[in-house]
Amino acid sequence: MKKRHQAIQLPHFQFWKLPWKGFCAGWFLLFFFLGILTANWVGKSKMLEYGILNPYYVGQLAYAELDTGAYFLFLFQKRMKVFGLTALFVFTRFGIFALTGVTGWYAFSLGYIFVNALVCMKFQGMVLVLLSVFPQIICYGAAYFGLGKILFGGYSEFTMPMGIQKLWKNPRLYLLLSAVLCMIVGIWMESYLNPMFLKSYIRTM
Repeated sequence: MKKRHQAIQLPHFQFWKLPWKGFCAGWFLLFFFLGILTANWVGKSKMLEYGILNPYYVGQLAYAELDTGAYFLFLFQKRMKVFGLTALFVFTRFGIFALTGVTGWYAFSLGYIFVNALVCMKFQGMVLVLLSVFPQIICYGAAYFGLGKILFGGYSEFTMPMGIQKLWKNPRLYLLLSAVLCMIVGIWMESYLNPMFLKSYIRTM
């Protein structure tokens, strides 16, 4: 008789049923506005004095040479460390604190930088900030969305493409591997594509 292969089971702590998509979106917006409020509290004079977003420093980026391979390895180590720790916590009872903490920090930082850019470089600064997170933000958002679905989603919510479900019997494992792949693609975009977009825009300023 052939021995049947058992599905890989990952540990999971089931949380109460939450409208988790709205919860994560609301949490992000809350900390985004807290970042804006903090920047306004710091004041215009401080940001003009210590802010890194000013025309002189930004202009130097247009002609700076970047070792994309080394930059990729640097970002990979930095981004995957945070993502890996968050992913590990998602399979424990502390996952909600890890995921909301990371989401809140990114949202707060984005809100603060937006105001800093607006004060130092007006409209051009805001465009610069948007370009600095594009296109990798799409993949990063998808990766953390996958972690959120692992943490909050019920088993009934998981659907996988035809054929994939024959290979992966555990939907959470499939989501985790998909999230890791999204992170790697996002890091590649941030290392190779994003600098080209930024340099092209800066040279037209």
